[in-house]
Amino acid sequence: MNIAYFSDQYWPSSSGVSVSVDAFKKHLCLLGHRVIIFVPDYPGAVEYDQNEDVQDVHRFQSHKILFNDENRLVCRSEKRKIFALLDHLQPEIIHVHTEFALGKIAASYARKRRIKLVMTAHTNWENIVDHYIPVIPAGIAHLCCRLYMRFIYNKADMLVVPTSLMELLLGLYFVKSPIKVIPTGIDRCVFPDNWHRDVPFQIDVFPILEGKRFLFFAGRLGKEKNIPFLIDVFASLAPHFKNLMLVIGGDGPAKRDLQDYAKNSGLSDSILFTGYIERKKLQNFYRRAEIFVFASKVESQGMVVLEAMACGTPVVAIGKMGTREVMGGDAGGFMVDDDKSEFAEKVQLLLNNPEIHKAKAMGAKRHAESWTMEVQAEKMLKLYVKLLKREQAPTT
Repeated sequence: MNIAYFSDQYWPSSSGVSVSVDAFKKHLCLLGHRVIIFVPDYPGAVEYDQNEDVQDVHRFQSHKILFNDENRLVCRSEKRKIFALLDHLQPEIIHVHTEFALGKIAASYARKRRIKLVMTAHTNWENIVDHYIPVIPAGIAHLCCRLYMRFIYNKADMLVVPTSLMELLLGLYFVKSPIKVIPTGIDRCVFPDNWHRDVPFQIDVFPILEGKRFLFFAGRLGKEKNIPFLIDVFASLAPHFKNLMLVIGGDGPAKRDLQDYAKNSGLSDSILFTGYIERKKLQNFYRRAEIFVFASKVESQGMVVLEAMACGTPVVAIGKMGTREVMGGDAGGFMVDDDKSEFAEKVQLLLNNPEIHKAKAMGAKRHAESWTMEVQAEKMLKLYVKLLKREQAPTT
């Protein structure tokens, strides 16, 4: 089967969408199918593709986005080139992972060529629009997001969402397309079960961590991730733990503001901003961390939480949106309210009690076992096959 994936976010831009697109492509190819990816031409993309030996990825001329220097949109002038390439490749399924430029082009092609159109709703834009377009009054911005998502998603023959909470939310937005819950799973190629703690940690890269215990956050450094909350929690814990650090892994538009926030809190010597961490090196941080901490309240899924759990690291997180669903309770850590004191209390409990920490670590690994990419890729393939059979069924 030839499957065309469209996304306005892809490597070297680090995001949950990039991870999801890459993971499904890899595992669908392992099942014997071909996935061709259509994405913007990011700065540094040529070097990335060469270093990673990227196959079946086509990049198109793009431009910056207003209020967002991190991501890009494909230029409208590329539409004819994209249509010509699609005519040559003849995909049987078009799967769109974006609501914007490339998504519109892909939907237009699918409609004209009568090809089944699948969309994945990775993001609830209503939850984050205030962080990126603050000049528009919140009420108007939220309404516009709802109307736009309804307009775009109703074009799909099938809409994929990462959690049942997202399915419920889109129902409230009057999205009428059929919806299937298929989360992004844990990629065991990146986070294998046979990893051992005696694998050398890169102390030479971050000598400040030598002999330290640390809390770990990984993700895009955006305002919506609520990272100042974590810094405040750490500030309340630091006086009680001399060798404790907070490691913030990732990059993004809020990095400089967060570094200033840490400096103003007087904790800059105890908070490490690592910058972007390669996927294959992430497990080293997850597994070496005492606890994975996560304060975002707007995640549609929260993949980093599952990745940490798969590595046997207990999680303390605010139990909102997708994070609430993927954690599935307190078996692998603690879900807490949006309360710094409660968050700090649970972190302190895990730091002080080795038996509870061990039990939560074991529970985290058990929980993550049902979220593998092999399972999710099979679900996605069955969805594609079902759509194609529906298309081929004789009419009466």
